[in-house]
Amino acid sequence: ETNCVTAVRTVRLRVSRGLNAGKRASLEATATEWERAVAFYTEFCLDHAAEVGQEPSAKKLLSWVESQTVATPAHPSPVRAFAAVCPQMPTVLRRAAIQAASGAVRGYLGNLRRWEGSGPKRRARMPKPPRPHPHLVAYAGMVTLRMADFSHGFVRLHLVEGGRWRWLNVPVDAPPYATELFTQSEREKERITILRAQQRARMAAEGRSERSSEERRALLPAPGVWVAQSPTLIRRGDGWALHVPFEQRVPIGGKAEDRRRAEPDLKVATVDQNADSTVAAVWEGQRCRGVKTLWQARENAKRERVLRKVARKQRRSGRPVKGERSNAGLWRYICGLDTALAWQIAAAILTWAVAAGVQVLVFEYLRPYRPERGLSWSRRVNRKRSYWLRGKVLAHVRHLALCQGILTVERNPAWTSRACPRCGHLGERFSPGERGYPSRFRCGHCGWTGDANVVAALNLKRKWDRTFRYPSAEEKRDAEPSRRRKAGAAASREGSPGTVGANASTADAPAA
Repeated sequence: ETNCVTAVRTVRLRVSRGLNAGKRASLEATATEWERAVAFYTEFCLDHAAEVGQEPSAKKLLSWVESQTVATPAHPSPVRAFAAVCPQMPTVLRRAAIQAASGAVRGYLGNLRRWEGSGPKRRARMPKPPRPHPHLVAYAGMVTLRMADFSHGFVRLHLVEGGRWRWLNVPVDAPPYATELFTQSEREKERITILRAQQRARMAAEGRSERSSEERRALLPAPGVWVAQSPTLIRRGDGWALHVPFEQRVPIGGKAEDRRRAEPDLKVATVDQNADSTVAAVWEGQRCRGVKTLWQARENAKRERVLRKVARKQRRSGRPVKGERSNAGLWRYICGLDTALAWQIAAAILTWAVAAGVQVLVFEYLRPYRPERGLSWSRRVNRKRSYWLRGKVLAHVRHLALCQGILTVERNPAWTSRACPRCGHLGERFSPGERGYPSRFRCGHCGWTGDANVVAALNLKRKWDRTFRYPSAEEKRDAEPSRRRKAGAAASREGSPGTVGANASTADAPAA
């Protein structure tokens, strides 16, 4: 039970386009009230920054802010009356506004302290004060997600109607898998409610006021069950949506480094990402059981063609006008291409890893992108976006793998594509026709030859095992002349779009 992590997925419930004018006005009025409340408490917290920064916990800060802004018998004269701004706001929504505002202000104050403590030469831009967040967080008391309502296509929300707060049925359109998630959540919440009542009765009979650690653990959701959390009401253009996060407790075997030391036969997959391909190798102990290659050279070349079109149109239209977006349709196409490709690669990697029974995924640690000189604008931007794409793939894989109980770790990629996976000596990367991307690898010491991208995936396993032999200073000096002759082509992991070497296969993997 202690080795459990929390995986989160979000289900978007679109408010029906056929919503009547009255309920649409209620949503607008509720969002206006929320923004007014968050703006009020943001301004109050900024004016009392010293007190806000001193409070150790969010719960105590919430109590202190309420005592200063809400009239109660204990505090009949608040410092700044919230009732003058939102007179009839429910307590649950008011506290949600306090938490949203105080959290944003505390984050701003922390960033401001770090900015002031940094040296003048290393300072970035001064942090800006927080602005009211328009998204309404509907905690318990503002929304009900019951299957009795959801099965008929409705969600009950506490909204403003005619100056009064009322419960209204809002029609929503949900994806087909949402029904199963809501059914699991309702069953699990009902089980926890019954168990909590039994514990209270037992505690009253025994004269106890606090639960034991075993009783508190029993109230946690069961592993593998999705439980709905507080949704968020979001306005997108002229439409509305309710984003419902679902949490699942996923059992894992412990931290990756601890498992590596305790389980020598752990099933590991190493993944090497490139501009035109993604190579993954699965390992069982010290034996490589297979290599899989995913190609994205076509999408990479397609992105560069569109970027050339953007550059050509921009040259014809002259200097860009500040405040106006040029080639918006082409940029939307590029962003959509990258987003779809990132999810496709991540889904393919995870599907293959689950089928192979992988327990740990090892990726390269992505350093900040360093652009190369002497490239055209379209090629430079294409390589930059290709580099960003790898970070998106890693983020998606990390999220999807967590739901399956698979750990994702990163290792330093230094020299992984230049060291021989058999003997460890530095080799040479080359292209068969001496043109384009150096996709092949040859070791001058032992004669091993294979795909250069597969070499990086195989060497990542040594990085995972902590057995990778880094080259000596003499070996680095011997490798430098060949790197200079190729004008950095061997050192760069990027290549010209659409130029790739031979396909990888399991024959490229060295036998243990």
